[in-house]
Amino acid sequence: MGLAATESAAVARPLAGWPPEALIAALQAAGLKPGQARGAVRLALRAWFAGEAQPLAQVSRQATLLLAEAFPEAPPLALVECAPSADGSCRLLWRTHDNLLVEGVIIPSSGGDRTTLCVSSQVGCGRRCAFCETGRLGLVRNLASIEIVQQFQQASAIWQAQRGARPPIRNVVFMGMGEPLDNLGAVGDAIDVLCHAFGPGLAAQRITVSTVGVAQQIPTFFQRTRANLAVSLNAPDDARRLAIMPVHRHCGLAELKRALQAALPPGRDVLVEYVLFGGVNDALQDADLLMEWLRDLPSRLNLIPANPGPDPRLHAPEPQTVRAFQKHLLDAGVRAMVRHPHGRDVGGACGQLAGSRREFEEMRHGA
Repeated sequence: MGLAATESAAVARPLAGWPPEALIAALQAAGLKPGQARGAVRLALRAWFAGEAQPLAQVSRQATLLLAEAFPEAPPLALVECAPSADGSCRLLWRTHDNLLVEGVIIPSSGGDRTTLCVSSQVGCGRRCAFCETGRLGLVRNLASIEIVQQFQQASAIWQAQRGARPPIRNVVFMGMGEPLDNLGAVGDAIDVLCHAFGPGLAAQRITVSTVGVAQQIPTFFQRTRANLAVSLNAPDDARRLAIMPVHRHCGLAELKRALQAALPPGRDVLVEYVLFGGVNDALQDADLLMEWLRDLPSRLNLIPANPGPDPRLHAPEPQTVRAFQKHLLDAGVRAMVRHPHGRDVGGACGQLAGSRREFEEMRHGA
């Protein structure tokens, strides 16, 4: 039907893994009239997201045969664990069809006005940042688009059963396991599905994709989607960034900034994430260097006190140091917010998602 898979994993790619407009075009090419094709995709996707066992039941026989033949159903992710945190968030652990583990986190805001889902784009990660548990796993494989979409589908059902008066999941951040720009095809397709009216209908502005700074993929990202881009910076100069982020060998700070400036569409900005490590990058002089790097780049800044990770030397500063760092930036006119951890007590905070390593440690200690 003229559609080629973009993911490397040997996973069947069912209808919920394709951008809906591509599905419609494929059905038209196979002989359905435009209205028939759109109607079939609308009914099938809405039934799939609603968790119906037979999402093609209401679709015409001709469309059912075409969809079933071309887009076989994928083995679903199996929920292994739902670990609730004291702050109201919940870390989710799934097992894939090939017995691998990925994690996500449901994050209700402290103000009760929104609920965010943190999703994974890969099993493990090949970028090996020194402060990240996922990086210790290395890259096992990319997730297929359907595996990303299924994280949202299943997490939404879990949250719906327990949210009470709190809002449903309408925000998604690709800040879980993996480097999303190393799997941009599947990530882009998953965003298309999540934002389409036939699916959850999320606003692209409510989706944020975080990268360590894969500069060569930044233009393609902005061409591919209207989702937000977040860049994990974490150091104010090249030497310190190289010490904690191996990606820096391929892209220095100046090159990364040029790539962002060249690719950023008019009227858009980039979210810069800066993890604060005590005694490493948290001095006021470091804030000055950071401000200089941000100059002439439309941006917002998130300051993230480090969570416990694989390197005990990389720990959070004292709270007063974080406040002084933020105040120094605010006084200079920089939009800087402190992002407080969610799910830290259950290993669900930034940099803590460990997947199979978590299972191994729990087995070893008899948990």
